[in-house]
Amino acid sequence: MKRRKFIKINSQFAILFSLIPTTAIESCSQNKKNMTKNKNLDVLVVGGGPAGMNAALVFGRALMNTVIVNEEKPRNLVTQASHGFLTRDGFHPSEFLQVAKKQLEQYVTVNYKMDVVKQVDKTEIGFKVKTNDGTEYQTKRIVFATGYKDDLSKLGLIGIEKVYGKTVFPCPFCDGWERRNEPLALFGKDEGVGHFAKTISNWTDDLIIFTNGKKPIRNEEKENLKKNNIKVVEQEILKLISENGNLKEIKLADGNSIKRTGGFLFSTGEKQSTDIPAKLGVEFGDWGGTYLTNEWGKSKVDGVYIVGDAKNNFTGVIGSASEGSYVAEMITQEIIGERWVS
Repeated sequence: MKRRKFIKINSQFAILFSLIPTTAIESCSQNKKNMTKNKNLDVLVVGGGPAGMNAALVFGRALMNTVIVNEEKPRNLVTQASHGFLTRDGFHPSEFLQVAKKQLEQYVTVNYKMDVVKQVDKTEIGFKVKTNDGTEYQTKRIVFATGYKDDLSKLGLIGIEKVYGKTVFPCPFCDGWERRNEPLALFGKDEGVGHFAKTISNWTDDLIIFTNGKKPIRNEEKENLKKNNIKVVEQEILKLISENGNLKEIKLADGNSIKRTGGFLFSTGEKQSTDIPAKLGVEFGDWGGTYLTNEWGKSKVDGVYIVGDAKNNFTGVIGSASEGSYVAEMITQEIIGERWVS
């Protein structure tokens, strides 16, 4: 398209927009207010990370009467930037949330509420949901996009909270590039840490596994790690030495210190952010304490859906957003089918 034609077309759009009466715009705003007062919902979304917000976006575009309740305390808030999401690579999690909230504003059937879901009870027509501030909603379906919470105290690593999210991370695909070619530590005391080291070695040729007094790695696996220039240190860790969030060295109980500039955690002591799905009867899967669902997030409890980390343990930003979109599309199809007159 030639530039002159492009300008002409856009000028016409501008004129058309200026002819829209202010009453139409005010009506749109009033519809949002009326929707907010209506506590009988098609769906309520718990959690406002990428999964929850993207689900709300699709519900809004499908004209579904939706409320999303978000505590605004995401698991990745400790990090300086999130990565791996094209067009949002390097965004701080709080910036991501603000953009998402802004984009949801235009959808009059979606209401965003900063709060915490306190209680969910089954009813004859769905669920009664109560939040901390006393607000109650009646909904036919509820999507839990609540994710996981980290409990670093379980790791027994003094000083980990000072470096976590700054130079020590759980995911190499999220933060490995920034730590590439550095002398790195991998902290882990459970079976499987050796296999995780294989993944981490993609980003560095100088990797040491610290098991903090435990012996989760078999001798034959140690030999294989040694062939790939990966050392294993089994001594107890006294503390992590850091400056302004930058890991400097690992001080061992035997008095030795090993210099490292960054690292990864095999486990963050993670746990489900909420046990409400379990109270409703949702079963746990066999791995990682995740809630059991079908491929797209539907649990065996009618009307309850789980997406994102709560379903998979770890999904990543873009994976969570994709799951939120998918579950919203599938739920919308269910609702359309229920409304259809045969």
